[in-house]
Amino acid sequence: MTETRATGYDGLSSRLVPEAELRRFLLDCFGIAGHELLVGHADRVAEDLRDVPQDVVFAAFCTYRQARGHFAMAFDVGVEGRLADRVDRREFAERFAARFGAYVLYGDTEPPGLWTVILADGGRLLAAMEEEDGRSVLYAATAPVPGLPEVRVDEGLRRIR
Repeated sequence: MTETRATGYDGLSSRLVPEAELRRFLLDCFGIAGHELLVGHADRVAEDLRDVPQDVVFAAFCTYRQARGHFAMAFDVGVEGRLADRVDRREFAERFAARFGAYVLYGDTEPPGLWTVILADGGRLLAAMEEEDGRSVLYAATAPVPGLPEVRVDEGLRRIR
C-alpha cells in the first residue's frame, strides 16, 4: 500500500481571515483535533514554537500573512498525507472560498504562468498575475472576477499549454 506524501496548500485570498476563524476552518476542513494543528502569523512562527517540544509533529501547520494588490492574505498550509487524502488542493481552495466569501488563487496543474481562481460561489477560472514590489495583481482571466472590473477577460488563456 502506497501512502500519500505530506504536501502543502498555498494560496492567496481576497479576504484577510482572523486567526481564530482560520483555525476553526482548518480543524473542520481536515477533521482534526486542536493539538494536531498550529496556526500562526508568518512573522511570529518562531515565537509560537518557542515552548513547543522539538519532537512534536503537527498534522497540519498553517502560516499566514497580509498580502497586497488584489489579495488581502497569503497562506501556506502543510498537511500530512492522510489529510491530503481527505481534502485535496482544489477542494481545500473551494472550501476556503465558500467559507469566507472570498476568491482564492492557488496553483496545481495549470500551464506555467497561469493560476486557478476559485470564486466564493464555487466558480473556477484561470488567471494570469503579476507580482511586483510585494503586490499580487491579476491582469487577465478566463471570466470576470467579481469586484475586479479592471481584470481583462481573455478566453485565450485556456489554450495556453
